[in-house]
Amino acid sequence: MPSQGHKRGSDDPSTSNDQGREGNKRLCAIAKGTAATPTLEMDVIKVAKEGIGKVLSGLDKVSPPYANTDFIGYLREKISALEAVIDDKVVVGVFGRSGAGKSSLMNAILGVNTLLPSGTVGACTSVIIQVEANMTDSNYVAEIDFISKEEWEKELESLLKIKEMDGEEKDKRMVNMANSKIQALYGEDAVGKSFDELKSLESETFSDIPEFLSSTRKILSFDTATKFSTEIACYIRSKRKIHGKQSKSSQIHYWPLVKYVTIKMPNSKDLLEHIVLVDLPGTGDCNKARDEMWESYITKCSSVWVVADIDRAAADSDAWNILDNSISNMGPGGQCQNITFICTKTDDINPDNYMLEMDDEDLHIEDSSNYSEEQKRACILHRNQQAKMEIQENYSNPYEAIDEMQVFTVSSQEFQKDNNCILRQEETEIPELRALLKSLNDQRSEKVMRDYVIGAYGILSLVHVVNHGITKSMETEKEKLHKLLEQMLEDELQKIDQFMSDIHMEFDKCLSAGVLESEKTCVTRAKEEVIAPKGKGGGGYHQTLRAVCNGQGFCRSTNGVKTNMNASLSSSLCDAIKNMFSKTFKKSQKSISAKIDSFSILLESHDEETMFPRLAFLKTEEHKLKADLKHEIIQRKKEIYSSLIKSIMTSMLPSYTEASNVHGKGSLKRMQDILESHIESSKSTMFHDAKGKMLTLLTKLSEYIVQEVRSKLKEAMKQSLHNELPLPDISEHYEIVKSAHEKMTGKPITDVEDEKCVPEHSSGKETTSEQVPRRNNRNDEKIKKQMRSVKDVLAEAEFVDKHMSALIKRVTMVMAIADDLLGEDMIQDETYSNIYAAKTSVKKMRKLFQVVRSGGLLIKSAFYTALQTNEPSLVKDLGKNNRYYFHHVITLKLCVSSCAF
Repeated sequence: MPSQGHKRGSDDPSTSNDQGREGNKRLCAIAKGTAATPTLEMDVIKVAKEGIGKVLSGLDKVSPPYANTDFIGYLREKISALEAVIDDKVVVGVFGRSGAGKSSLMNAILGVNTLLPSGTVGACTSVIIQVEANMTDSNYVAEIDFISKEEWEKELESLLKIKEMDGEEKDKRMVNMANSKIQALYGEDAVGKSFDELKSLESETFSDIPEFLSSTRKILSFDTATKFSTEIACYIRSKRKIHGKQSKSSQIHYWPLVKYVTIKMPNSKDLLEHIVLVDLPGTGDCNKARDEMWESYITKCSSVWVVADIDRAAADSDAWNILDNSISNMGPGGQCQNITFICTKTDDINPDNYMLEMDDEDLHIEDSSNYSEEQKRACILHRNQQAKMEIQENYSNPYEAIDEMQVFTVSSQEFQKDNNCILRQEETEIPELRALLKSLNDQRSEKVMRDYVIGAYGILSLVHVVNHGITKSMETEKEKLHKLLEQMLEDELQKIDQFMSDIHMEFDKCLSAGVLESEKTCVTRAKEEVIAPKGKGGGGYHQTLRAVCNGQGFCRSTNGVKTNMNASLSSSLCDAIKNMFSKTFKKSQKSISAKIDSFSILLESHDEETMFPRLAFLKTEEHKLKADLKHEIIQRKKEIYSSLIKSIMTSMLPSYTEASNVHGKGSLKRMQDILESHIESSKSTMFHDAKGKMLTLLTKLSEYIVQEVRSKLKEAMKQSLHNELPLPDISEHYEIVKSAHEKMTGKPITDVEDEKCVPEHSSGKETTSEQVPRRNNRNDEKIKKQMRSVKDVLAEAEFVDKHMSALIKRVTMVMAIADDLLGEDMIQDETYSNIYAAKTSVKKMRKLFQVVRSGGLLIKSAFYTALQTNEPSLVKDLGKNNRYYFHHVITLKLCVSSCAF
C-alpha cells in the first residue's frame, strides 16, 4: 500500500490495484453466504460499471471494417437494460383515515420530526405522497406533478354541478368536498361564484405555479426539513379548520391541482435506497381519475401498512373497510406479499379509566417513587398486547399470496422525546418498524446487486470472447452448437405451449361454471348489494347510487367503503376461478412462474461448459429473460384478474349513463329500474363476454411468453456465436465480475485469477497477507500473456491439482520454483522466507502449496510453468497418462472448447 501522505492520481496502477484488492477481498463475503452490505454492493457494482463503461467507450471508437452496426446496437441495448435494474424499487403503501397519525409515524420512522406536516387540527393529507431517498445531494427535495389545465377545468365544471343539485339528489359529502377544493384555490368568497367568475381569478391564483400552466413538474429544494415542510404544506394538505370553520389564512392551497408529490430525503440510503414509501389518502374523491390512480397504486404495493388510532384500531371501521375493500387489489389484482397493521398513539391513555376493572397486581405494578409513570407504562403495554390479539383475531386473509399480517403498536411521540419518557425506545416499536423497512431495503439491495452483476457478467463475457479472432474450424463447430441449441429451444417451447394450453382449458371450465351461476343470481345479488340494499333508502342512498352511476359502477366513500356494482356482478365469476387463479399465478410448483424457472436450453449437465464466455452469456440471458417474463406475468396477472370487472363495466355502461341523466322527483326508483332492467336483458351475453375477455388475455399471455423466449434467445445465440469486434481489453473486470457471479450463483471457481477472492483456510482462519499474491503493472502484462488460451491454462491448473501429492513428494528444486514465482510477483517476500525456512523439500513444498492451492487459476498456471522449467523430466513423467481436458458432456466437447474465445 502507498505510504501515508503519498498522493496518487486516478491513473496510478498500483493505487487502483491496491484498492481493487481490498474490494475483491470483500467479494469473499458472498462466498461465505454473508448478506450483501452497502460497501460490498458498491464495490461489486462499481467494478461491473467500470467494465461496462469501457465497453461503451470502445463501441464509440469502432470503425470500418469492424463497424457491425447490428452487433453494436445489440450491445448498447443490453447495457441500457442493465442500467434499469438499479432503478427497480419496492413500493410500500401506507394508508388509513385522516387523523390516524400517518404523517407523525412516517416522520418518526424516517428520523425527521418535521418532514411531513402533522398535528394540525382538522388538516389532512389530500394527495398521494411518495417518499424515497435523495441519492444526489443533502437537500430535501419535492417534485410536484400537476394535473393538466384541461383536466382541472373539466373537474371544476363537475364540482359546480355537484353544488347545484338539490332535494334528495344533494350529497352533502360531495358538496363539502367541492367547496373545500374551490375555497383552497380561489379563497373563502369563491363558493358562490360561477365558472366564468372563477376562471377570471386564475391569472392571480396560478401566478406562483407557472409549472401548472405549462404542464411541467415543479421542484422545491431546501437544506432544512423545517423549511421544506412549511413550503410543501400548501401542495399536499387541505386547509386547517378551527372549531368546524375554515381558517382565515389567505395562503392559496394548491393540493386540488396536484396529481402526486415525490419527496426525496437525504441521508436515508439504509432505509430508502430501494424503497418508495407511498402515503395514500384514505378518502374518496369525486374525480374518477384520482380514484383510479389511488387504486393503481395499491396494485403496485409489495407491502401495505394500514394505520389506525389504537383507541379504535380493533373496531376502526375506516381501517378495516380500506383493508377489506382493497385486498383484492393487493392480492390477485396486485403484487402485495405482506400486510402490516400499525396501531398509533399508544401513549394517549388515561390510566385511571383504563384500570377501572383491574388493579396493580393484574398489571404487575409495584409501589415506587415513580408510581404514576410505572402505572401509565403498564397500562400502555397491556393495552398494546390486547390490541394485537384482537386485530389478529379480526383479520381474515382470503388470498394465499399474502403472508400473515404483522401488528405493531407504536408511539411516535414517545419515540421522539429526549427526556421524561414513559416508554423505552424499543417499547415504542418504532425501531422494530425501522428494522422491518431496512430489511426490505437490504433484500432489494441484494437482488439489485445480484441482477446487475449477472447482467454485467453476461455482457462482459460476450465482449471478452468477441475480442478474439475465430478460425474456420471454430466457425464449423459453433454452427453445430448453434443448431443443437436451437433444437433444444424448440423442444422447451413446445413444453411451455402445452403447459399454457392446459391452463387455458382449466380456466375455461371454471369460467363456464361461473357464467351459469352468474346468470342465475345476478339480478338478485345486484339488488341486494347495490341497487336497493335492505335498510338503505331515501335521499342518503340516492346519493350513493348516483355516485355509483357517475363513477361507471363504482364509488368510494370518505371512510374507504367501496360500492361497486361491477364487482358485485362479477363476484360469481371471480369465485369460480379463485383457486385456479391462485394456483396459476402464486408461488407454487404448478404456477406459470415455476414453469419459467424450470425452463433452460442449457442442461444441468452443461454446468462445466457454461463457465466459458459464449455459453456464459447465454446463461445470463436466460436468467434476465426469466426475470423479465416473471415481472411481465405479474403485470398481466393484474390485467387478467381485473378483466372480468372491466368487461362487466363495459356491458353496463349504457345503463350507468342513462341512470345518471335521471333527475327530479322519483328519480331514485327510476334509476333502480333502469339498472335492474339492463342486467336482466344483458345477462345472457354479459357474462359470456367477460369469460371471453379473460380467456383471450390468457391466450395473449401464452403467445407473449413463447414469442419472447424464442426471439430473445435466438438473437442471443446469433450474437454470441457469430460475432467478433476489436474492443478494449476488459479481462480484469470480466474476471472480478465472474468471481462475484460464481459466488452468487453457488458455482465453484475454476478459472478466476488468484487475487480476486482468496478462500479461507480449511481451518477456518482468515487468510493472511502472505497468501495474497502481489500485483503490479508488470504482472498485468504477464497475466495478459497467460490468458492466451483458457483451455491451456485450465489444463495446467488441473495438472497441478491432480498431481499435488506426487509433486509434494517428488519436487526437489523447490527454491528454484519459488524464485520464479517471486520474480513474477506471484508470491510475497514473507512467503518466500517461510518456504526457505522449512527443513526438508517436502515441508518446503507443503508451504508453497498452501499459497498455490489458496490462490486461483493463474498462480497454478505460473507454478506449472516454473515446474516445467526446473523439473521437466518430472512433468513429462507425470503427464504420460494425463489428459488435459475435463469436459463432461462428450457431445459438446469440441463445440465448447472452441467457444472459449
